[in-house]
Amino acid sequence: MSSINIVVGQRIKQKRKQLKITGIEMGRRLGISQQHYSRLENGHLKITVDQLIAIALILGISPQSLLVSPEIMSPMLNAWAETTLSSNEIIVLRNKKRRNLR
Repeated sequence: MSSINIVVGQRIKQKRKQLKITGIEMGRRLGISQQHYSRLENGHLKITVDQLIAIALILGISPQSLLVSPEIMSPMLNAWAETTLSSNEIIVLRNKKRRNLR
């Protein structure tokens, strides 16, 4: 377990609980099981860039805010986080079948 995974997971969990979103709901929106989401949030699995961006959008924050402490974020990133899409409208859809790329 990497310490960055733990820190990022703690920040995600804190914001999720603040917004009163369950782990089950997060898993559903991300197209993964609640167990898989829990392992991401607890730092047992590495979060991919795609997952980090999707989670940030659902939580209505910038992906950078999950990686960088708020004290050192630039005002521009804070402004971006405040104007992001409404998290209630975001559902990540995953393609279950991979297309053959030719």
